[in-house]
Amino acid sequence: MGFNFLIGLLIARISDVQEYGIITLMITNGAVFHIVAGLGTDQALIWHGAGKAFDPNKLFTFTLLSAIIELSLFIIASVIFRHTYDKLLLSGQPTSFFFYELIYFTGVMALDKYSSLMYANHQAVPANRFLTFSTLILLTVLALTIISGNKFSYTPLQLYCLLIFVQAISTMIFYHINNSKLQFSFFSKENLRSFFNFSILVFITNFIQFIAYRLDYWLIEYYRGADALGVYAQAGRFAQLLWVLPNILAALAAPALLSPQKNYGEKQISDLLRKLNLYNLVLIFLITVGALFLYTFFLPSYSAGFKALLLMIPGFYFFCTVLLIASFFSAKRMLWINFAGSVFCLILILVTDLLLIPLLGINGAAIANTISYLGSALFNIYFFTKYTGLQFSHLFRFSSEDWKWPGNKLAS
Repeated sequence: MGFNFLIGLLIARISDVQEYGIITLMITNGAVFHIVAGLGTDQALIWHGAGKAFDPNKLFTFTLLSAIIELSLFIIASVIFRHTYDKLLLSGQPTSFFFYELIYFTGVMALDKYSSLMYANHQAVPANRFLTFSTLILLTVLALTIISGNKFSYTPLQLYCLLIFVQAISTMIFYHINNSKLQFSFFSKENLRSFFNFSILVFITNFIQFIAYRLDYWLIEYYRGADALGVYAQAGRFAQLLWVLPNILAALAAPALLSPQKNYGEKQISDLLRKLNLYNLVLIFLITVGALFLYTFFLPSYSAGFKALLLMIPGFYFFCTVLLIASFFSAKRMLWINFAGSVFCLILILVTDLLLIPLLGINGAAIANTISYLGSALFNIYFFTKYTGLQFSHLFRFSSEDWKWPGNKLAS
């Protein structure tokens, strides 16, 4: 994820703010379509695999079928949108870019599904090692392409699409090399019912939450244009560095909580939350200093986003707790709490965005983020403390022992 952030920096460097805004719009719309067409199957794979409800053959069969359905829906929707509006579904660009949108979406979908497969099979460590190595290779290729003057004359959007697709293909090859004995497996009606009962509620929750995350992008693009969106999106990428570690830990937490071989429960999750909150205070300082340096010397055309970054980063800090708590409730199959929290967050951000973005632009969106993410964090922390019996202060009462990171307990 860190190397992906550096790839994003290089793409921003070779793009003007409007072009970067278009790339951001493609990423956002692609993620929405992936959530809608995927129906929450990726998280259902992790839950059923990590808990040993399905064997690897059934997991692979579900993955392949859901991928075929999702890609077919994307092609159909893209063709209809293209013939109706004479532009592309994700980026709004001319129809000559269709091939790149297709390989971009295919790459995003394959990366998510195969990552979920590896997490479901308790292969998180080799998965993350390979993804780190492959992303570093892509970062190096991108840097060399830029240094050489981009002799193939790819646009930043085309380069980004190609990089995602290549990483997805390499991840698929890596998975099948390490799981060469997989075969198709039949599944019963009970299997389907269990799988889709879980995935549908996850899908609804994820869809609502993602709309809440990215509503500001659409409203900024509507009120202020692609230039403002490009500046705001880059500020958001700096703030999202706070979510790198929580997202990784959340992905590892669900299999650890579900595994009958691991003694991992509420106390361990709460300790992890407290340590995470402490480390992120240090990370906020590093992000702020690093962003100021990069805005000054590397991305001067995006520097108007620094104020927005300072305004949004407190909200991103508090929302880190939501990412891990949501994983806990998902593992406990208390999905209604995640659903209610997502609805609450959407309402908050809808109201604050509509009030503040027309008046203050990207700074209004940043303030809206902080208000909404703080409210969402308090909502989730309340139910977490109510369920576990722990006190609110336990998540934020730091001690010298909290500097001792729990090592590989989640991934081992």
